[in-house]
Amino acid sequence: MIKRFALLSCLFLVMLQTQAQFDTAFVKKNIRSCADSMMHGFRTRNWDLFTRYTYPAIVGSMGGAKEYSLYVGRMFSQMPDSAWKKYHPGKVLQVVRSGRDLQAVIELNSILEWQGTRLTSTSYLIGESWDNGLFWTFFDSQGDAESSRQVNANLSPDLVIPKIQEKSEPLTKAPALKKAN
Repeated sequence: MIKRFALLSCLFLVMLQTQAQFDTAFVKKNIRSCADSMMHGFRTRNWDLFTRYTYPAIVGSMGGAKEYSLYVGRMFSQMPDSAWKKYHPGKVLQVVRSGRDLQAVIELNSILEWQGTRLTSTSYLIGESWDNGLFWTFFDSQGDAESSRQVNANLSPDLVIPKIQEKSEPLTKAPALKKAN
């Protein structure tokens, strides 16, 4: 009888752990999917799509979705589409529960070639979900917890926000090939 109880207890604990791992995998998949949709909106200049995945307080501070979309469109209008060589989500670094919400940190990997310079960057977005991880909105952490708290005062103190990693280098033309004699 005791062996049966111990076996059932162990099985129950394993099932709980498996469920927790499955939920984390499910949430991370949704974070990446929403971040990818946001970045697709950016790359294709679909500012309405980009705005849908932008943290609502930022959109609201600009006067709403229409005004924010117009603002972002104007801000990037001088930069050619071809300047962005890479703009994709990376790893989901962290997911935490904060009250009833979920918050996350996800990498944003980008390469920008413009005006004779290549800027390679890994920055970090803060994501938040109010529906248990189904839908996520994001804002740029600027690599700093204090800056992030100015956007979201309820940011979990458990989130670890890495510093932005940037490398800037001049674009150089490939050397001309010498003709054989």
